[in-house]
Amino acid sequence: MPQIATEELPEKLEKQSFVGTLVGESTSRTFRLAVAHETIREQDIIAVDVDLKSTEQNSIKQKTRLWAKVQQIERINPLFPVEAGHELAETRTSPFDTVLSLSREMVTAVCQVLGSEPIDGSAGGRLDHVRYPPQPASQAYMPNSTDLERVVIGELGTKQSRALDIATLSNRPSVTVKVDGHAIVSRHLAILAMTGAGKSVTARRIVEQLAERNYPIVIFDPHGDYTGLADVEKLKGKVQRYYAEFPVFEEESETVAKVVDTLGYELTPTMQGVFDDVFYAAKQFFIEDGGERKRREQWLALLLRRDTIEQYGIKQDMWLVGYLAEAGERIVQMKADNEGDWQQLETQLQEWGWARIDTYSRTDKRTIEGIKKRVFKAAAALKRMETTNKKVARSANPLPINRLELVKYGQISVISLAGYTGNFQATIYTIIANSIFEAKVRDELKLPVVLLLEEAHNFVPGKALTTAEERSIAITKQIAQEGRKFGVGLIMVSQRPSRLDETALSMCNSYIIMRMINPADQNFVRRVIESLGEDEAKMLPDLDVGEAILSGQLINFPVLVRIKKSESQGEREEEDAFVALENAQKGLEMEQTKQNGNSRRS
Repeated sequence: MPQIATEELPEKLEKQSFVGTLVGESTSRTFRLAVAHETIREQDIIAVDVDLKSTEQNSIKQKTRLWAKVQQIERINPLFPVEAGHELAETRTSPFDTVLSLSREMVTAVCQVLGSEPIDGSAGGRLDHVRYPPQPASQAYMPNSTDLERVVIGELGTKQSRALDIATLSNRPSVTVKVDGHAIVSRHLAILAMTGAGKSVTARRIVEQLAERNYPIVIFDPHGDYTGLADVEKLKGKVQRYYAEFPVFEEESETVAKVVDTLGYELTPTMQGVFDDVFYAAKQFFIEDGGERKRREQWLALLLRRDTIEQYGIKQDMWLVGYLAEAGERIVQMKADNEGDWQQLETQLQEWGWARIDTYSRTDKRTIEGIKKRVFKAAAALKRMETTNKKVARSANPLPINRLELVKYGQISVISLAGYTGNFQATIYTIIANSIFEAKVRDELKLPVVLLLEEAHNFVPGKALTTAEERSIAITKQIAQEGRKFGVGLIMVSQRPSRLDETALSMCNSYIIMRMINPADQNFVRRVIESLGEDEAKMLPDLDVGEAILSGQLINFPVLVRIKKSESQGEREEEDAFVALENAQKGLEMEQTKQNGNSRRS
């Protein structure tokens, strides 16, 4: 092989940057490179300066820089045949104790052409398609960090207001990788990874970057991954945390009945018919007027002999449905026994919304009683979930009645869904997403907004098993398909992409894909994400924690990066189990010492 004299190399091809020479067959899409030993790694981005004719019909050649990505590296020693290796293995002989040559290795790289630009970089990072293959014997080099960063971010370099700083090149940590925030908030983003690969850290990094630009964000947080955003110094005052209470009276009777079936005991067919009456009676019974509501509370407390109703008041919750069922049961019993002033009570309840109460008789009492017991059981279960939710939400406020208050300039609204079952989480998400999207369609909400959906496979599954899932899938698909027109973006974060709705995922135009071992998830990602190359897909199980492949409209071309740390932490940041044990024991010992001291003083 002829030696290349150093003085013959162009200025760009200094000894430290030269990586190899094009050999064999080259096309406008790929070429092979004879590699200088240990100069490149797979997924490195390299450059080749070539002379190509301009697109006009003339013979003028222009200096052009061709950019390529190293997809695969092959290493072979032609003087060390396979047969020799088998013989050495059989005799357990070291090759260094033989006359076999180990110094004639050949390293070849298969490179994918990314595009070309003028040699002076005057295109601002925009790459043109290459229509003619580079010449064999051309020399490739490792570009400097400035040129590399310019090409990776592409035309985004001239639009810094939308450039989000989220990563560095995995093989070149000195090269910052910025992504197009406009592509994320307008054309949707999916962050896909197995558990522990860093997807929530990635999502929080993006949220922090969007927040610096005052972009309104609404986060649906099932596990407390985003509670730490409020602790970031530069986000002080921007993060509003909310705990979600199940909006009973914003749902249809049929939906609430299914909730009772799930959390209480299943309603019988007879009960289901009567439940409609009870539910709508409770819905009419609650009134915004404070004075009138107080009068109704006193009436209900007296009828049911429940002082707590007058003491704590009534709310638009499942307990009120139970109270109305109990009131109906009591009046029907009094009517059957001709006890007290049942007629006045019946008339009053009719005026307040239970129009058909006068049609019930003694035979209906057990039906209403059964509804009451099931509703109270469901209400207690719902209360436990809401209590858990409030604890995880940490110093949170209740969801505003006007959902549009969640969307404000510079505000991050974190809605805690922790503690709820999947159906409740899906229902709450659907109600809020619907409210925001419909307000944008009607032009009642002026500001654009992006919705972040953590654990998206639970909200937008490939196959709906419940009514709640059907509705959450429907609104997500609608936002994915039409959101760009109305200024509603979507970020879906999932650890099980194969369980996601394929249509919703394919409508995302940008992807951040991290470590993924499950074969079903890998195959699903290969099939759905068109911008992900086969070589990149093969890397998914081998990525380190924090490494990711960026693909789609947020970046100039797919690249392997390392995501920068977010400034916030989630509730579930993993702690060494043994350190956690010792810390917990120290806490218990301190608490015991404190209690003993108090006992002695008393």
